[in-house]
Amino acid sequence: MKDLNKTTFGLYIPSFFCMKIDALTYGNNMTERELSLFIHEYIHFLQSFTTIYGLERINSDFSVIINMVNWMNRQIKSKITVPLSKNVLDSVIFNNDKLSRLVWGDTEDINHLRITNEDIDYFQIDKQRQVESVTLSYINENGEQSYCSFGAREIYEGMAYLIEQHITKDFEVSPDHPYCTAAKVANHIHPHLLDDPRNLLVLCDRALMSSNPGSEFVRMIKWLRKVDFLPPTPDYLFYFLDNNWETYDMNQKVGVLETFVNRVEFVKANLHSLLQDAYFSDYHKWLDVIFDYAIDLRKTEPMFWLDIIDNGYVKDNSYFQAIFHFAGSPLIETVKHEYFFVDPEGSNSESISFFKVFNQIYKLLVEGTTQCELMPWCNNSPNVVRIDETCYKCPWKHQEDNGELCPFKEIWQHWGLNDVEIVI
Repeated sequence: MKDLNKTTFGLYIPSFFCMKIDALTYGNNMTERELSLFIHEYIHFLQSFTTIYGLERINSDFSVIINMVNWMNRQIKSKITVPLSKNVLDSVIFNNDKLSRLVWGDTEDINHLRITNEDIDYFQIDKQRQVESVTLSYINENGEQSYCSFGAREIYEGMAYLIEQHITKDFEVSPDHPYCTAAKVANHIHPHLLDDPRNLLVLCDRALMSSNPGSEFVRMIKWLRKVDFLPPTPDYLFYFLDNNWETYDMNQKVGVLETFVNRVEFVKANLHSLLQDAYFSDYHKWLDVIFDYAIDLRKTEPMFWLDIIDNGYVKDNSYFQAIFHFAGSPLIETVKHEYFFVDPEGSNSESISFFKVFNQIYKLLVEGTTQCELMPWCNNSPNVVRIDETCYKCPWKHQEDNGELCPFKEIWQHWGLNDVEIVI
C-alpha cells in the first residue's frame, strides 16, 4: 500500500488479488505517477503468490472464510449476528489466523525512523508452536524513544518501494516506516551489507520464503554479520544464502523450494474447493495457470526480482513485460471505479473477479461490513446488475435481475447460504 499523510495512493488487498490505485485510468494513458503507483501494487500482487509467506496468508484468510461458511451452514435455524466471533473457528484455523496477524508487522506509518535496537520476543500460539516477533526500538522525529513491530508488511513494502524507485520515473517519497524499515534494519545490524542496494531484494525475498519473514530477516542478517560476509554482487549473495542459510519450519529444517511447491499445491487445492460447479471452469483454469507459473518462475528464474530491477525503466523492461504476460494482473480499480484486468497467458476469462466477491464476504463475516462494495463493479461489469436497497445493507437478500444474480448472491447461493438468517 502507498499511503502518505493519510492519503491512500494505492492499495493491494492481500490474498484477494485486487488493487486500487489513485489513477484516472489504466493502460497506455497512465501518467508516470500513476504508472509508479501501479508498479508498486503490482509487486505486492507478485509477492502474494510467489512467496511462502504470501501463500500462507492466502491460506489463512481463506481457511477463515471456509470455516465460517461451514459453521453457518450448521446454524440454518438460528439467527446469526455479524461480524462472527472468531470463536466459531476450529482451533487450528484460529491459531493460524492469530499467527498470520502476529508476524504481519506494524500498521502505523512513521515519517522518521532511527533504529537503536531490535529485540525478538516469543509468543505461544498453541501447545506445539511458539512464534518469534520482532520489536524495533527507535528514535522518532521528536527525539523520543519509541517502539514498533517489524514483520512481513515492512519487508513487502521495502521490496516494492525499491523496485518502484529503480524502474519508474515519478514515484512518491514515502515515510521511513514501513517503506525503508527493512533497509534501516539491515544497515543497523550489518553496515555496508547494502552498499549495493539490490542486496535488499535478495534478503527480503529470502525472508518471505518463510512463514515468519521479520524474524527470518533479522536472524539471517545477524548470521551474515557473525560470519563476516559481505557479498561482491547480489547474485553471489543469493547463492551464498541458498547454499548456507538454513530455514526451519516447526523447528524442522526444510528445503525452501520443496516447501514452496508444497504450499502452492495446498493453497491451490483449497481455492479450487471454493467453487465446485463446472460453471466455474474458467476460475479453475486461472488458478492452475497462475500457480503453475509461480512454481515455474521459482524453479527456472529464482533471481527474477533482480532481473526486474536490472532491466531498467518499466516501459522498456522486456523482462518485466514477460512476467506481466505470463502472470497477468490482479483486478485493478481506478478512482473512477472503473475496472481492468489482464489475463495470464493460457487463461481467458473474468474469473479473477470472484476474488473481489470472496473479499466482500470475508469483510461481512469477519468485520461486519454489510454495505456491499461491489456496486461499482456491478455498474461497470459487462453484465450490469441492478443496484437496489439490499446492496446497501443486506446483499445476501439481493434478488435476480432478468435471470441474473449479482456476484455476491451468486457465490452466497453457491455456498448454500440462502436460508441463513443474518441479523444486523
